[in-house]
Amino acid sequence: MPSKDTGEDVAFLLYLVPVVLGIIYGAYEIATAATAASGYLIVSKSPYLFLISVAAVCFAVIVEVRSTNVPERNGVIQANTSRLQILAVVVLIVSFFGAVGAGGYNLTTGAILFIDGRYAFIYAFFLIGISLLLSPKQVLGNLKVASVPDILGLLLMVAGPVLFWAGLKVHLNFAISAIGGLVVGIIGFVLLFMPNLLTGKKQPQQSQQKQSTPSGASPPKVSS
Repeated sequence: MPSKDTGEDVAFLLYLVPVVLGIIYGAYEIATAATAASGYLIVSKSPYLFLISVAAVCFAVIVEVRSTNVPERNGVIQANTSRLQILAVVVLIVSFFGAVGAGGYNLTTGAILFIDGRYAFIYAFFLIGISLLLSPKQVLGNLKVASVPDILGLLLMVAGPVLFWAGLKVHLNFAISAIGGLVVGIIGFVLLFMPNLLTGKKQPQQSQQKQSTPSGASPPKVSS
């Protein structure tokens, strides 16, 4: 069994595989294909890239858990749950900007390419699914209500492009579909990264969490 430090390093490198491999493969296809748009679609619809990325993430979790002592494994699993959620967001952002670049830096063309590719949000859904299997209580907020906005935000961010694609499929106006998907995605982003902005709640201060002595209670006596 590898040491804990080695397991962490290997897991870190494996987590980078989907992003790095996607960028390298995408740059090659965009440079050699007839058009940048067709190159992007080749990459975004590649089953091999999808399978390699899935395998890399699964091996990352297995390696890090196996290299950790049994009493510490629950904490490692929870940490990997958060990493999977972050990776889902990173994949969406990188893929979207790649689509915009392949579309000649035209936002409309890039959005259409991103939706047509489908790889990014399918993979993001898969990552969220793995995080659910790893730690359902942490993700769904079963005993921890504060985590509900996080999972809802992730789902809405992924649902934004899906809503845009569905609107185009049912022949809705492009602007209506785009605005609907954008609004859903922005709400998801706010829920995930700025939950206090919507709820208006402030982070509790450390001093407020301590229990104060009731005003009517007398201080404890010190025995001599």
